[in-house]
Amino acid sequence: MKVDIVFILAQYFIDNSDFVELLDTNNTQKQSSRFHLFINVNYNGNQFYIPLRSNVKHGNSGFSVPSSTRSNAGLDYRKALIVNDSKYIQRPSIVKIPSSQINHIQSNITAIAKGFSSYVSGYIKSANKNREHLDSKYKFSTLHNFHKELGVCRNS
Repeated sequence: MKVDIVFILAQYFIDNSDFVELLDTNNTQKQSSRFHLFINVNYNGNQFYIPLRSNVKHGNSGFSVPSSTRSNAGLDYRKALIVNDSKYIQRPSIVKIPSSQINHIQSNITAIAKGFSSYVSGYIKSANKNREHLDSKYKFSTLHNFHKELGVCRNS
């Protein structure tokens, strides 16, 4: 499985300005300059992008990817985005992520994909019960924006 590091272009955030729980809300410049990791976790044909953050303390809602200067750095599953249109994706010519972090991600890609898939499945179960805003693990998740893509259907 290949790791792909990308930027999500500002136009994505402009076109989806109604989204909730995004990182750096109303700051499209910062949103579009944040590195996101693309892992081919396919759910209902959707492409997921997981941000790499410098300070993640979310236990089973992310994956630790420490660097020599940022011991709490990691992938934050709670802030993953679905971007199914490649017009919003840009591959940077220079990746300013330490090779130690890239190597750590690459060598743990199977565990990351499994952990993220588990997170998404858990979110869907919670959302189907209309509990996603109550469950602490999902309360601040960007997946609130993607119920159609995830096939969430509420139980009555």
